[in-house]
Amino acid sequence: DAAECYRRFHKIIGVSRNVSDSMRSLFPDLKDVQVLYNTNETDEIRTKAAESVELVDGPVKLCAVGRMIPIKGFDRLLRIHNRLKTDYNIHTYFLGVGSEKDALEKYVVDNGLQEQVTFLGYQTNPYQYVSKCDVFVCSSHTEGFSTAATEALIVGTPVCTVEVSGMKEMLGENNEYGIVTENDEDALYQGIKKLLDDPELLAHYKKQAALRGQDFSTANTVKAVEEMLLSL
Repeated sequence: DAAECYRRFHKIIGVSRNVSDSMRSLFPDLKDVQVLYNTNETDEIRTKAAESVELVDGPVKLCAVGRMIPIKGFDRLLRIHNRLKTDYNIHTYFLGVGSEKDALEKYVVDNGLQEQVTFLGYQTNPYQYVSKCDVFVCSSHTEGFSTAATEALIVGTPVCTVEVSGMKEMLGENNEYGIVTENDEDALYQGIKKLLDDPELLAHYKKQAALRGQDFSTANTVKAVEEMLLSL
């Protein structure tokens, strides 16, 4: 069975505390379960982020990145955008492709959001877009440890996210480095609204994003892996 298989390994690695805690919960007799974050090519990400790209000028720019599948909850973000549009000048960018794309595009047309929502499709360099947006939004129903969110921090874009695996350890138990809301559409709406209502808070989280992003540098994550391997 699975437990017997895992017992054969000298060490089990989880990509977040939530994942590792889940392993310990499912298999209490596993003795060595450790957390190691995925390695990001931070120098390359920052170089690509600096590349020039034209986005709409004026509105506060939100962005979301990932496969357009139900688990990512992009429909939730569209509904939130639709609620916010009356009181705020915003534009939302979606980067990615997937099975939900047609349904999402239909929602945009049905609600007259064509001038406020842009689908950028699959991009080999998403960082040039994310770095020029004001808020990265994660509306997922579930995650392991969001690579897209860590990349947003690396390029200095504030993150507003629902609570899924890894977000509190990424952004702080008390929202030190970004905003984590309950995994609920209205809660995420309130979190984004809070940032839109307070430019100083948004500026604060931009600084905090860049600060936290340093912790996910290639040097730090590779060093952690090397230390683990040397300890075996």
